[in-house]
Amino acid sequence: MSVTERIDVFLQYYKPHVSGLTNMAADLAGAAVRSGYEVHVHCVAKEGGTTHQEMDGVQVHAYRRTFSLGRGNFSISLLLASMKLRRLRGIAHFHLPLPESAFFSWVLGPGWRTIVTYQCDAPVGSTLDTLIARALDASHRVLIRRANVTCTSSSDYADESRLRDLFRERGAIAIPATSIDRRGGTRRFALEGRRQLGFLGRPTAEKGIDVLMDALEQLPDDLVLTLAGPLDGLADQVGYDRQRLQRLIDNGRARSLGFLAEEDIADFYASLDVFALPSTNSFEAFGIVQVEAMSAGTPVVASALPGVRTIVRSTGFGEIAEIADGTDLARAVMLALDTEYDVARARDVLEERYLSPVPENAYLGIYRRLAA
Repeated sequence: MSVTERIDVFLQYYKPHVSGLTNMAADLAGAAVRSGYEVHVHCVAKEGGTTHQEMDGVQVHAYRRTFSLGRGNFSISLLLASMKLRRLRGIAHFHLPLPESAFFSWVLGPGWRTIVTYQCDAPVGSTLDTLIARALDASHRVLIRRANVTCTSSSDYADESRLRDLFRERGAIAIPATSIDRRGGTRRFALEGRRQLGFLGRPTAEKGIDVLMDALEQLPDDLVLTLAGPLDGLADQVGYDRQRLQRLIDNGRARSLGFLAEEDIADFYASLDVFALPSTNSFEAFGIVQVEAMSAGTPVVASALPGVRTIVRSTGFGEIAEIADGTDLARAVMLALDTEYDVARARDVLEERYLSPVPENAYLGIYRRLAA
């Protein structure tokens, strides 16, 4: 098969799993299909056995999970299947973190041109978490050294990453994560006589839901915390005090809209007075949701994490709060509520740097260069 025709994408999970990494991989795979490439995605199945199906023109190969360690999911079937690709030719696109990175570096034959998108560092903390993070770093280094192109979501994150020396050595390229333009929504989820502080995402440990609740308790009573996304039922450990949130819901200070359909998301953003992204560790490297909230005309308060803070800084459309500091988050929310932002300037920056098709076109340019 010609190198100009095939792209094989490797990552932990693919659709219908919902995460920023998965959404970005799906966006890029779809853009490649529309540009005439044959795209195969290789991932670990969330449950059940190995399957092959077509999704939006993409050939999705999901392999039975063998075991999990932390957030890492391992599949012997995926490793065996990748060995069959050795004699083929094409472009291999890896979305990291990916525990098997070193293995993939070894297994791919000389006919493959390789691009790595480094999404985030695994955070350190407990002894087990630190050991896992260091093992991932070592595996990632092997694949990045073999890659023809390495991309990160921002130079800010790359400069603070544990792999920053390697990124500089390899000339890593900063390309923002793909984001959907949510302009044009209605205030269908507005609450009469109340202002809304919004959050959209999975309530995993890095998302800072407890910090958000700390801030809410220091904010005026007319401000309601409106959450969109699942509150329970995740494969990952739920990273917040569920009972505390329920008390806030019972007292009318918070509400949950649950998982929103795609057609509801623009209306959600448009109904908010401020959107919050209070993430607390390195699993959060960009924050697609804050770009989408801004595209709907809603200012954002984001934590001062590397990568996460870049969108507010570049657009001027919001505030930055100290990491894991509920009091400073409350300060930033109040400032955002009281500030008249230059929405037109922010919109220009979003269209120039962040919104589709800017990131997709950047990656398609890399694909064309690798295929030449």
